Amino acid sequence: MHWPIGLLAGSTLAFLLLAQSGRSESRGDAKLGKMIYVKNCVSCHGQKGDGLSFRPHFPNFADSKIMAAKTDQELFDKISNGGKGTGMPAWKKVLTEQDRWNVLAYIRTLSNP
Repeated sequence: MHWPIGLLAGSTLAFLLLAQSGRSESRGDAKLGKMIYVKNCVSCHGQKGDGLSFRPHFPNFADSKIMAAKTDQELFDKISNGGKGTGMPAWKKVLTEQDRWNVLAYIRTLSNP
């Protein structure tokens, strides 16, 4: 009779950990995202995503601590809408929604070589 309580507690814990991380199963294809990233993002964010190729204060996608602190939705919104005062352009009218998810999936791989 105690196993349903354990199952409920375990499920609740798993849900809370997933919600806290803010990450979910990726909606994008990293291989397709890499092609888009190389064409549109490398000049500022660098081949390795370290952000050092143009300005040293660009986000370092290779830093797992930085990337773990950002939800997929936060990153998707930044890709879509740009960053006011940062030089990051909005890609919402240039790339399809799926292409933006693909880029996001690719930049997630940069912190997990």
